[in-house]
Amino acid sequence: MRGGRASATLLAGVLLAAGCSSSGGSGGGSTPASSSAAPATTPATESAAVCHDVDALRTSLGQLGNLSYGPNALSKLKTDLTKVKDNLVTLRGTAGTAWRTQIDALSSALSKLQKTLGSLGSQPSATAAAKAVSTDLAAVTTAGANLLRTASIRCPEASSSPSA
Repeated sequence: MRGGRASATLLAGVLLAAGCSSSGGSGGGSTPASSSAAPATTPATESAAVCHDVDALRTSLGQLGNLSYGPNALSKLKTDLTKVKDNLVTLRGTAGTAWRTQIDALSSALSKLQKTLGSLGSQPSATAAAKAVSTDLAAVTTAGANLLRTASIRCPEASSSPSA
């Protein structure tokens, strides 16, 4: 993760601006859209659907990593996290057993980040909160990059960098 210290400093400012308050709300589970009642799909159609879902995940991971300072920064971070989780659920559904290890790793990292964001008020300081979020965000970035790198074999346009 580039600029780890800069991200932690920015995040500390964001959390201070947000008052380290945590509002309830879970990432919520969204069910992946089921396929229509169309006849059996061809491998090319299945591949296109998977690659579309990989691209959506890549885009949402990039948004999650794009932190900015402001009064709504924490809310935006939580919203972006939910979007990544939703896109990952969709990809899990279309990819089947492909990339299961990488998908599970990203899912675990996202859950940890969500838990950390939900407990910011219990952190001893804004600096500690920023460090915890920064650490978890780095783990999400790494897990996301690993998944995208693996997916790029099947979906060549899938970048291995979620910040692309």
